Amino acid sequence: MSTSLPPEAVDDFRREGFWFPQRIMETDEADRIARRFMAFTDSDEARRYSDPQNQLYLLKAHLLFAWADRICHEPRLLDAVESFIGPDIMVWSSGVFWKAPHSGAHVSWHQDSTNFELEGADGVIRAWVALTPATLANGTMHFLPGAHVNGQIAHVDRKEEGELLSRGETIDLAIDHARTVPVLIEAGEVSFHHLHTPHGSGPNGSDEPRVNYVITFIRPDVRPRVGPDSAMLVRGHDRFGHFEHEPRPDAEFGPQAMRAHRRYLTMRNAILYRGAVLPEPPNHPV
Repeated sequence: MSTSLPPEAVDDFRREGFWFPQRIMETDEADRIARRFMAFTDSDEARRYSDPQNQLYLLKAHLLFAWADRICHEPRLLDAVESFIGPDIMVWSSGVFWKAPHSGAHVSWHQDSTNFELEGADGVIRAWVALTPATLANGTMHFLPGAHVNGQIAHVDRKEEGELLSRGETIDLAIDHARTVPVLIEAGEVSFHHLHTPHGSGPNGSDEPRVNYVITFIRPDVRPRVGPDSAMLVRGHDRFGHFEHEPRPDAEFGPQAMRAHRRYLTMRNAILYRGAVLPEPPNHPV
């Protein structure tokens, strides 16, 4: 049975620049994934990396983690994405944003389009999957409604302590916080937003970690401004060939998966960090 979104949901998205909530998995499944991820962050495997946040979690998690690959291929999620961008769907990036209890981790106000270097913003949608409940107390994301219609706004890089964005890109615009909308969703639910929608989030003041998984879905006709670039086809067909096709992981942190992850993360970092200092690529033990 299709779980496509009703037309009024798509209309709301076009008007406001975001839409939520939509359930794509059961709460207990989301909780299991969150606990599995948090256990990994404290594992010897994670400690082999000098910067696991940028080397493992943020851009290409679906190439390494079996649970991330499954979410990217979840039919209920893809049905909803199809409602926004059509039947041909690719995953351009995916990553985990998590905040430890009582931490200063935060995300500055920004637009995702700033360093993505993608042509065709209306063919891109960001899916923000809550693996734990998203609340005011644990630093949920806020949107600025309707601002996506202004297109790209100037940003400045302001990397500071606790900032989760790779470059600390911050929108050069005074945010009227009284107009912003908090994303209050339960574990297993998803929020969608446009590539030009300004958003940000504060620190986690609660006693539990906040974990969410963000996926960037694109239509195959979306074109990289600079390249080469890569993406994974998850539904339909790619009739354009703008992106090198990424393979599904053979096994979690399997040899093929680690080789693909290093290749495509290095490729993507060359785009996202254009004009800035490139981060160190992951030194996978292969």
